[in-house]
Amino acid sequence: MRYLLILSFLFIFTELSLAQNCDFSIFGTVKDVTDGKVLPGASIKLIKENQVTVSEIDGHFHFYKLCAGNYMLEVSFVGYSSTIVSIDVKGKADLTISLEPSSSLLNTVKVLGTKSIETPLQSTAKLKDRELALTRGESLGESLKKIPGLNSIQTGPSVSKPVIHGMHSNRVLIFNSGVRLEGQQWGSEHAPEVDPFLANEIKVVKGAASVQYGPDAVGGVILIEPASLNYDNRFKGEVDFAAMSNNQMGALSAKVEGANKANTFAWRLQSTLKQAGNAKTADYILDNTAFRELNGSLALGYQKGHFSSELFASSFNTKLGIFTGSNIGSESDLLAAIQRPRPDIIGDRSYEIGRPYQDVQHQTIKLKSSYLFDELGKAVLQYSFQRNIREEYSLVRGSNSNNYQLQFELNTQNLDLYFEHKPFGNFTGKIGLTGMYQQNFYDGSYLIPFFDSYNTGAYWIEKWSKNRFEVEAGLRFDYKYMQAKLRNNPRDNNSPIITPEFNFNQTVGTLGASYLLKEGLKVHATMAQAWRPPAISELFIDGIVQAQAAYVIGDRNLKEESSLNLSTGISKTSGKLTGDLSFYYDFNNDYIYLRPTQEFILTTRGTYRVLRYVQVDARFYGTDAFLAYQLHEKLNISLKYSGVRAYNKANNSFLELIPADRTSATLSLKLPDLKLMKSNLLDFNVQHVAQQSRVNPGAEPLLPPAAYTLFGADFTSNVKFGKQILGFGLSAQNLFNKSYRDYLNNFRYFNDDLGRNIIIRLNMKF
Repeated sequence: MRYLLILSFLFIFTELSLAQNCDFSIFGTVKDVTDGKVLPGASIKLIKENQVTVSEIDGHFHFYKLCAGNYMLEVSFVGYSSTIVSIDVKGKADLTISLEPSSSLLNTVKVLGTKSIETPLQSTAKLKDRELALTRGESLGESLKKIPGLNSIQTGPSVSKPVIHGMHSNRVLIFNSGVRLEGQQWGSEHAPEVDPFLANEIKVVKGAASVQYGPDAVGGVILIEPASLNYDNRFKGEVDFAAMSNNQMGALSAKVEGANKANTFAWRLQSTLKQAGNAKTADYILDNTAFRELNGSLALGYQKGHFSSELFASSFNTKLGIFTGSNIGSESDLLAAIQRPRPDIIGDRSYEIGRPYQDVQHQTIKLKSSYLFDELGKAVLQYSFQRNIREEYSLVRGSNSNNYQLQFELNTQNLDLYFEHKPFGNFTGKIGLTGMYQQNFYDGSYLIPFFDSYNTGAYWIEKWSKNRFEVEAGLRFDYKYMQAKLRNNPRDNNSPIITPEFNFNQTVGTLGASYLLKEGLKVHATMAQAWRPPAISELFIDGIVQAQAAYVIGDRNLKEESSLNLSTGISKTSGKLTGDLSFYYDFNNDYIYLRPTQEFILTTRGTYRVLRYVQVDARFYGTDAFLAYQLHEKLNISLKYSGVRAYNKANNSFLELIPADRTSATLSLKLPDLKLMKSNLLDFNVQHVAQQSRVNPGAEPLLPPAAYTLFGADFTSNVKFGKQILGFGLSAQNLFNKSYRDYLNNFRYFNDDLGRNIIIRLNMKF
């Protein structure tokens, strides 16, 4: 608690504790030169200082903590010609900047002058530019671990799923290119079917967000956003390459894009290929942990007058091995394997993938159209279709290598209609309707049943902004119907067929506010409700989940889960000291989770631990913190901390599989430019993960692993290669090759986590 109070005082009284000679500011307004209307959402950049801000709903913008001198501002807005403004700052400077509509777009494009409600007034974070570039080649779950409050739950080295404030799977929604990703309902052992190379930016909403994004957004939302299509008739492309030493992985991603001469049609084509061999711990190689991916996407866009439309299609295909040492013959062998310091089966350097493994295909098609009404606002209609096919190949004696034990096929259709009204007074808002139809089929061994599902929802969100103050409120109603089809005894072909039906509905709301303080501090507070119905797997699953090395049992009597999230935070974006500090508290009623047991079950495929879905009233609370301080013009230090506590309210016992406290520090050094190498930046980082002491004794067959500390380094540079600029990155993870096990790895019972990993990244734009 003392640590958190210190952080709070550092934010609030930083100007008192640090002597600042530069206390000047720039206030301004961005307007349309033709009619004087303000332009919310315009981008304003201090060129030399590389500071960027966005104009608010009333067109105002501001920069704080500036020294006296001359500044160059670059101002841009979609559909308008950019301009550069020079201003002398000797105190508080006020100016009005007028933009002219672009002549190339004047007769073809109408721009809605409003700032869309993209994310609610909650704690948010993003990966972009250099931070995103330093994750290229890694999975989505691993990439997001750089953000305080985010972790990943793993199934060996090849499956990683994002965790926000201790919640994951179907409590964390993932939107890939504006489409809600389906196929994550089956649990922690299925990695998200997304290609992070597609992203130009990854945004994270931390906390309940059901009003904006619908049911299941209990823990948060991850938005994977590609760059907007470029209509400027310029052909261009980009190539990314990544190579990793640990699993000898190579990844190659390329995209090309262009537009027609009339600036009405644009296109983009993108593809990624990954190939990885068996992963290595500090002391041995993990057998059958190789994987490969082949992904691709196509985007087409059309815009003319008031109308615009976009077609997006993508295909994600992966085959990934599951560590062989998790398949154990008897209960005594299983207990011995759990206690053993290293597995009996040690792999070698190989790209071969044998049983057990997963083969996953995920296709997405999206058609999005919008129409601008001059006096009203913008209407948007979006239809999407997804097909997720997942095949499980288990390690079964006598199995044909071409035969799967289980296949899922999940088909999902979504229809979304919403309207963003033009600002009236200080209000901007959005009203929408959503619908979803989903079908699941399976073949092979029973794990979950056939089912049909129908969802419909309606929501309304309004945001009021004036000067430094913003208030947001929203309301949403959702209804969900599910019907399963299975035999009363799924493993008896003579058992009668049953078709149980389920109806769930709930109304939720949100209320949030933020205030921008004079010193550049911004405070926010939010109260948000969220809910989710139980997933079909939580209701009906009954069988072996190979990737979890467990036998999982559902409960058909589970009810819907509801949550009330309270959060508050403060952030500082100017001056030598910057950062963000947030607190949250979640009241989760009827919380559904997979509880470890001391039970074991013997099957024809071996002996497995038994995990059961149960429902309890739970409480989550915690803190995320990020601080950065400029020690010198070329030297920065940053600190990150995240801690979450979760317990069962009924008996005050701790919940299982909750992340341990994490603290990290990074020292960043700007190196001098060389003849062929510019923008050289070197980072040294250290991360400490505490032992998870908040567990229930006897709930699991092995105590949580010990605390560990890992060191790493990153170097990036822009290298001149002939007439071409090549982005170069060199990273070292687990630099000293430490042996450790992470509590959130499902295979921590059998093997260590990854050893040293050297990564080379190249980026070329043309």
